[in-house]
Amino acid sequence: MTDTARQPVLLLIPHYNNPQALNDSLASIGADEPCDVLVVDDGSTRSPIDEAGARAAYRGRGVLRFLPLPQNKGIEGALNAGLQWAQSRGYEFIARLDCGDLNVSDRIQRQLSFLEQHPEVYLLGGAARFVDQQGVEQFVLRHPERHEDIVKTMRKNSAFVHPAVMYRSAGLATTGLYPLDAPAAEDYALFYAFVRHFRVANLPEVLIHYELDPGGISLSKRQKQLASRLKVQQANSDGSLAALTGRLRTRALMVLPYGLVFRLKSALRRKGKTQRSDAETQREKQ
Repeated sequence: MTDTARQPVLLLIPHYNNPQALNDSLASIGADEPCDVLVVDDGSTRSPIDEAGARAAYRGRGVLRFLPLPQNKGIEGALNAGLQWAQSRGYEFIARLDCGDLNVSDRIQRQLSFLEQHPEVYLLGGAARFVDQQGVEQFVLRHPERHEDIVKTMRKNSAFVHPAVMYRSAGLATTGLYPLDAPAAEDYALFYAFVRHFRVANLPEVLIHYELDPGGISLSKRQKQLASRLKVQQANSDGSLAALTGRLRTRALMVLPYGLVFRLKSALRRKGKTQRSDAETQREKQ
């Protein structure tokens, strides 16, 4: 397939020393999904990409390409290299996925259809099913769907699951690329810029299965992530009580053990899931 026959969406996947997780992610992309795929290898040395194995795992209708970086730049640098590549080739929409995370089979088509029907929306996320490394569900994370509710949530944390988003590449001319001064929270910073300048939304449906990796950024670099989150909150503060509360919440998380926070959040989400199931059962009986 030539560039003139490219798909409307580019699915951007950064990779670093984890070819098996990459293959799992590629295998989850539905055969009819309207996307090309770009894998940016962030200077892998220990476990570089097996391109033949990756192509065998990928069954999509779009083109699978690889962009090797000569040295490790970190996820922000890898993503920006991918975005610059996409912009130079005129892709209208950018979708994200991380190695080890799995798409539902029609995730790209669902998001593309929504954005085509809502041209005012520039950033679109969705729900994620969080699973452990054995594939066992821990909880489902859903963020607010409406722009106004998303704005409120952003004051305390990101209202989007990063590997489940799709955005219009035209918006990057206003927001800029992923910032390099918010390590481990580059997505929060970029999405805050989208929220400030454009309409945004979330789909209620689960779009990805998100693997809880003990070596992932949110676990291994938690303190750095929280410090960056606080910096983003301060830069975007509107002086409201909600904005102040969001910053205080982040400061509190910086001194609490992650294991305790994770258990509390998981328990609350499971309780919410049970309450929703009970409510649905009651409605069925009426």
